[in-house]
Amino acid sequence: MLKILAVTAAAVVSVSSASAAVYSFDLSGSRNASFQLDTADATSSFFQTNFANVTGTFDGTTQTASLINFSATSFIADLNIVWTTLGFTQFSGPALYTGTNDNPMFTPGTYQLTSIVSGSSTLTIAAVSDGGAGSTVPEPASWALMIVGFGLTGVTLRRRIGTTATAAV
Repeated sequence: MLKILAVTAAAVVSVSSASAAVYSFDLSGSRNASFQLDTADATSSFFQTNFANVTGTFDGTTQTASLINFSATSFIADLNIVWTTLGFTQFSGPALYTGTNDNPMFTPGTYQLTSIVSGSSTLTIAAVSDGGAGSTVPEPASWALMIVGFGLTGVTLRRRIGTTATAAV
């Protein structure tokens, strides 16, 4: 029985989350940028979700933004982009994601953003992939957990069949 519990615990621990998703961002207006972000690359610091070294099209040329970060609080700008030809730009607007700073879930849609430096821009967020949420093929860890579950069910049924209760008449 201990072996079965150990195998079950190992299977549960080995199940990994496939919640990372890829989103496309298109910013147009006072500033123009187009890039994709994979939420698996997100890091967190001081109320922000950060993405470092993001390649995209910034003001019409392919460049690498050294930092793109988002904030879910009104304390800090909702979108900050740092790229070579522009320097630093900061936008405020509605919250662009839910979840945690380490695991953001961006909300697809079109948003109006404003900047005290550069004016207003429109940001469009589109989901490129949902991180496998709609995948029809289970991960290996899911298969292992399912097989262990069937095994435990079989052991439980076998024990019940072997121990039948007799009633006194």
